[in-house]
Amino acid sequence: MAVFAAIARLFSNVLRLPLLPLWWILRLLARPRGNWLHVRLRSRVTELSRPRPFFLSWLPTMARALPTPVAELHRLVDFAAGDPRVRGAILEIPPLVAGWAVCASLRDVVARLRAAGKEVVAYLPQGGGNRELFVASSASRLLLGPQATLMVLGLSIESHYFRPLLDRLGVHVRPTAHGEYKTAAENLVRETMSDAQREQLSALLETIQGELLGAIAALPGMDESSARALFERGLLRGDEAVAAGIAEAVCYEDDLPVRLVRGGSPVKLIRAGRYLSFHGRRFFSRVLPRPYVAVVPVHGPIMSGAAGLGASGADPDRIAACLRLARRDRFAVGVVLHVNSPGGSALASDLIHREVARLKEKKPVVACFGDVAASGGYYVGAAAHAIVAHPVTITGSIGVVTAKVVAKGLLDKVGIRTEVLRTAPHADMFSVARELSDDEEAILQRETRGFYEAFVRVVAAGRGRAFDEVEPLARGRVWSGAEAHRRGLVDSLGGLREAVEEVRSRLTIPEALKRRVEPRLVRTARTEVPPPEPPAATAAAWAALEVVAPEAPVLMRLLCAGDRVLYYAVPPRID
Repeated sequence: MAVFAAIARLFSNVLRLPLLPLWWILRLLARPRGNWLHVRLRSRVTELSRPRPFFLSWLPTMARALPTPVAELHRLVDFAAGDPRVRGAILEIPPLVAGWAVCASLRDVVARLRAAGKEVVAYLPQGGGNRELFVASSASRLLLGPQATLMVLGLSIESHYFRPLLDRLGVHVRPTAHGEYKTAAENLVRETMSDAQREQLSALLETIQGELLGAIAALPGMDESSARALFERGLLRGDEAVAAGIAEAVCYEDDLPVRLVRGGSPVKLIRAGRYLSFHGRRFFSRVLPRPYVAVVPVHGPIMSGAAGLGASGADPDRIAACLRLARRDRFAVGVVLHVNSPGGSALASDLIHREVARLKEKKPVVACFGDVAASGGYYVGAAAHAIVAHPVTITGSIGVVTAKVVAKGLLDKVGIRTEVLRTAPHADMFSVARELSDDEEAILQRETRGFYEAFVRVVAAGRGRAFDEVEPLARGRVWSGAEAHRRGLVDSLGGLREAVEEVRSRLTIPEALKRRVEPRLVRTARTEVPPPEPPAATAAAWAALEVVAPEAPVLMRLLCAGDRVLYYAVPPRID
């Protein structure tokens, strides 16, 4: 089939050949005129670029709803860096819906442009908070809209604890965890934050706050003491931000061509999309497939039937199929496993890990961690040849937890009586209608400890270290990417681009061919297997949790399925 497709493309190129002179003339006429790129980010920013239907370009409203992929911005830099006509770029930043690792990737894009000798000006028409300022501070200059407000508030984590709610419903959760920092279920069983959770989240906040502080202090005219003073002030209107030295000026968007040159002739702006489309257009179709690095995403909670969770779930069957496809495809010279997951089912995580280990025997595999790669998210990447993460990535949480949901109080409240017939003493140990016995507690402890030790051995083997060396770094402890790097749980700091470069460095092909190897997202069709549902007796608790914290029922699904869970926690939002 591939041979016929190549012949068809070759024949198509031959038919086009007489039109080549006309195409070149039209291309010269269509060349974008201007010397500054106008890069307008959308609110949603993602690391990966997924194929888009061709008709979206005819539907501007739908196109604007799509996220801005960082990979496309890197392609833009590839063209602009070597274009002498381009003097600089204006980066327009709206309120961002993106994690800290994605924001760090945006900073990398700006750093590449500046390293190529291009000036980059950040424009915040609506102002912004921590994330927007973190990205904008990577530019050489900062402009604000006249009515913009900068919210320099620092970081916080807010955790909800559901024990009082569950008590009122007559439901409680009995977790069995291994590792003093394995706090995945504590939101369901405690009323306040544990000391272990407070310790690891405080360390995480300190790392990200340090990155934010350093970024602001690097702005022209700023230093660390003046950056700290901004956090004391909190909110700054546009004129106040200019007076404080954090911004150069305030202006409307139509004033940008004048502001960019600081008093010279107004510049002509080129829309980044038009510039990228022009330089990316090719007259001839590629006849033979080009070698590529397969990018396999592991995004969201890892659990069988994750298709039922929507786009946010990572289904092990789909991911395993992608990895097997990459292993068989001779044009896929290596693989980047892009992980953005707090974990999930232990069994599902092990299935993915197994496929990564098999793939590693044949091709280079590099794990790239996004905003969070914890617990099961770390497990699936542990077998890779190398692990790349941003300093702000939530990493580690090497531990295991299982739990039993008991709804006896709820059943009594609604007038339901339970009778059980069993053939063995523990046949109904996971029934929601009764507590665990001491023997059953011991059974779960033994099982959890066994899987914990297996998890540590998996990490030790993947990292090439001894069990006793890795175990103190485990115990369910979550690290920032920077701390994980210092402790050897991560090989290097960076994002998807650095992970692809790591794969290239491991290829045994000529150097000229290595440079032509580009990443390509690999996906398979969705499965239709429904995710595990909780017992009907806990439906009221499920509905209540979903209102307060939409992410909590995912953990409840896993616990109610009786699985061992490799889960970091209900993922905190760090604002």
